[in-house]
Amino acid sequence: MKLLKTLLLSFMILGSLKCNKIKKEMKEHTPDYSYKNAGIDKFYYVKKDLGNTPIIPLIKPYSISSIGNPEEWFLDTFVERLQNDLGGGISPILRFNCHKIYIYGYKPFEKDNQDSTFDSPEKWFIINTQEKQLVYFDKELDFQAELKKLNLPETFLNPDEVYEQYKQDPVLPWFPENIKKQLKEAKAKQGK
Repeated sequence: MKLLKTLLLSFMILGSLKCNKIKKEMKEHTPDYSYKNAGIDKFYYVKKDLGNTPIIPLIKPYSISSIGNPEEWFLDTFVERLQNDLGGGISPILRFNCHKIYIYGYKPFEKDNQDSTFDSPEKWFIINTQEKQLVYFDKELDFQAELKKLNLPETFLNPDEVYEQYKQDPVLPWFPENIKKQLKEAKAKQGK
């Protein structure tokens, strides 16, 4: 009888633990509508697209996504039909920053093991989102000179670190002040 009670109690504890795990998983996959209900543009708070691809919003409508195998951060330049000699996007993005109307950063040389004609050169880039212009730099010194000329901060962010921060707090430094305020208010209402 004692063995039966112990087994029953063990099953109840295991069942409770399993239920808690299921509840936690459901909570993680249940959409949080507090930002949507606050009327905030979803561009600023959606962390993954429909294909479950991680996204970091930059300056609307630009964002970077972690795609491919192995995953790399990709900046879609086709969203605004920018003239891009490297194709429809810039990848892999290893460092970037956003300031006012500018998105800028660095992508390393990328070798195509199957076809060397598709090797992607090392580049530094600046996108002027207002004028819809993309400028590449072959030399870091030329890039840094342009940053100084445009009075842009020479600090760079790691996309992986930014994404981890963004998952915890959707307020990113380059967002418009009104969006930051709305996001903070919605988050406060969540009790987070």
